[in-house]
Amino acid sequence: MNPNIVEVTQDNWREILKAELPVVVEFYTGNCPYCRLLTPIFQRLAAEFSGSMIFAMADASKVSDFALGYGVMGVPTLKFFCSGRPVYEIVGYRSESELREEFRRVLSTYRNCLSQSSAIYM
Repeated sequence: MNPNIVEVTQDNWREILKAELPVVVEFYTGNCPYCRLLTPIFQRLAAEFSGSMIFAMADASKVSDFALGYGVMGVPTLKFFCSGRPVYEIVGYRSESELREEFRRVLSTYRNCLSQSSAIYM
């Protein structure tokens, strides 16, 4: 696993969502071909945006309660969280340049969300 990415488990996902930075979670499965294409891009962006966002990966087949609780119906899905609240999602494969632009937009849009929101954790 990339040192810039946390693996979500049933035991740690609440702690991940309590981060003091926005959190982006890639929901994937091992047999998803688009997930295998997206993961290297996600890893590069995790290094690029390190310090701005917390990056996490969740195998939807292993943390299905977490995935279903947040409405993940297909993979790959990227979910963005602020204070434990889902604030944005991207479903399906996107190119690296498209994702970079989306990440910048999410950061600018939700830059103040942590100070303006009370936390909730499912």
